[in-house]
Amino acid sequence: MSDDSELQKYSVRLCHIVKWENFDGYGFNLHAEKNKPGQYIGKVDENSPAEAAGLKEGDRIIEVNGVNISNENHKQVVQRIKTVSDETKLLVVDKEADSYLRSKNIVIKSDLPNVIYLKTPCEKLTNGKTDADDEDSHISSKNGSYFEIEVSQPK
Repeated sequence: MSDDSELQKYSVRLCHIVKWENFDGYGFNLHAEKNKPGQYIGKVDENSPAEAAGLKEGDRIIEVNGVNISNENHKQVVQRIKTVSDETKLLVVDKEADSYLRSKNIVIKSDLPNVIYLKTPCEKLTNGKTDADDEDSHISSKNGSYFEIEVSQPK
């Protein structure tokens, strides 16, 4: 398998999380372990803006709002997430993709060709649905070096 097709298999996600008026917070916990560098996504709440934007438990955070956080501590990352009150953008990678990209000495950053852009759909309605269209997800366009995908909640 060529490096390009391998790279596409191990995607990096830019999760643009937008708060919903009827949901408290983003719906995820930030997690750090002693003796293990980096900040990770802990629990992701079901039916939350974070889940709707593609965030997954165990994801390693690479960037917050376009800034690499590899040398920042937990408190600094929390502050960076809170910089904009109603939304945040997290560049994340799952464990499998992280291992592969590290093994190839690929520096993970938002301008890689395999970054998938996911955004919380518009406001969640009280019945657990969004006012987005019926599809689970769709690719809306190719923007720069990453794909834009809007994820909507199943109806």
